[in-house]
Amino acid sequence: MGTRGTEEINALWIAFVNDQGEQEFYALYRRFFPYLLSVGLKINPDRSLVTDTLNQQFLHLWQQRARLNDVAYPLTYITTSFKRRLLKEGIAFYTGQELTDEHLELLTEQSPEQLSLLREADAVQQQKITNAIEQLSDRKQQLIRMKYFEGLSYAQMAVATGLSERTIYNKVHEAIKELRKLLVP
Repeated sequence: MGTRGTEEINALWIAFVNDQGEQEFYALYRRFFPYLLSVGLKINPDRSLVTDTLNQQFLHLWQQRARLNDVAYPLTYITTSFKRRLLKEGIAFYTGQELTDEHLELLTEQSPEQLSLLREADAVQQQKITNAIEQLSDRKQQLIRMKYFEGLSYAQMAVATGLSERTIYNKVHEAIKELRKLLVP
């Protein structure tokens, strides 16, 4: 779907969420059905299973329409939830077993919101590590930087610093212990 299609979907979504009317719902259904059908058939070739799952997805949207105000990316939301539902239904159909959310996370892509949250969490974690490293002695900071950021071996570090490999190993080990105390309360 191009930019124009996404804008149209966003407009339909806003109308559906705000008005919560059947007319808006059917417009959204008509717009999404061919796209989601093609997506679903790539995941599972059983057309009746895909169609049933697609209808269940839209029934769920209709039932949950009062709670959908916070959805910022309707195309991603509907597509991802449909894929998850289809994978769950398809695997349950073929194996006779229920698929858990942990299985689904392995099989589906993450939404832009989830990726953004992960990037933010990574940035916070990186800052905590940087702050903890800055609390080490200068020598330990140097050795941690050489070992883990520059990827040097103990032998290369010994040549660069003039220390013995055993001393470097011990200092790195001490630094790691200190970092653990600082990072894991």
